[in-house]
Amino acid sequence: MEFIVEVLSESRHLLLDAAVYILFGLLVSGLFRVFLNPNSIAQHLGRGRFSSVFKAALIGVPIPL
Repeated sequence: MEFIVEVLSESRHLLLDAAVYILFGLLVSGLFRVFLNPNSIAQHLGRGRFSSVFKAALIGVPIPL
């Protein structure tokens, strides 16, 4: 029983530590949704195989930082 309580306690601490980054990611994605046209994003990230993956990786890398 002690093991389960310890796992739940550590899970709570991990969630509290990650909450700031989760909220920041939601804020950034909301700003993207408001200020960027979805058609232009689909146009840049929807065509081609290599270029669209490369662009998505460049956009996604700094978000967790």
